Amino acid sequence: MVTNWLRGGFALLLLLASGCAPKPVPAPPPPAPPPPPPKQSVVVLLPDPDGKPGGIAVTNQAGAQTLTEPYQAVRVERSDTPPSAPFAMDQAEVRRVFGAVLDALPSPEVAFTLYFDQSSETLVPESQAKLPEISNTIRERHSTAISLIGHTDTTGDPQSNARLGLRRAQAVEAILRGQGLDTSNLFVESHGDADLAAPTARNVDEPRNRRVEVIVR
Repeated sequence: MVTNWLRGGFALLLLLASGCAPKPVPAPPPPAPPPPPPKQSVVVLLPDPDGKPGGIAVTNQAGAQTLTEPYQAVRVERSDTPPSAPFAMDQAEVRRVFGAVLDALPSPEVAFTLYFDQSSETLVPESQAKLPEISNTIRERHSTAISLIGHTDTTGDPQSNARLGLRRAQAVEAILRGQGLDTSNLFVESHGDADLAAPTARNVDEPRNRRVEVIVR
């Protein structure tokens, strides 16, 4: 009898102990992360390599802003939000944000103008002196696209001027080939008297129109 009572008491003590134990409190859920900042597009007007004035209009369905000064910028968050007011963006900040894009941009083209004696394919002395600079520029830039565009003044008829302009461009091509340049990278054409640097009437001897434009890309 004693044994049974002790056994029952032992069981009762165990039940009481388990009943009095505190229940674990669940940990509070972690706070939700803050929402990501809204994505923005930034548009910056870069200076023209030739120093020419320029500008761009940034437009969406909610409004528009015009940038007219180098390193002006606007922010655009959404298509239904108008572009921000223009603000100045520091050049260092432009480099930090757009450095990879700027490095991938091609170098701006370089243009030379060579002038010729009247009705001939002979370069004037001042233009002959420019040839080494042109060759060096092509080599330094490793250029694979060089345009040679021949022009004439309005003396003569348009058909003969088209042929003269082509001969002038071909004469420059031959000079550059003789200096060891790869002529497969040269593209030769003629505008004859159709693209005058100094507009004149027909049959006007104008030295500024007797030229070949060399465009190095």
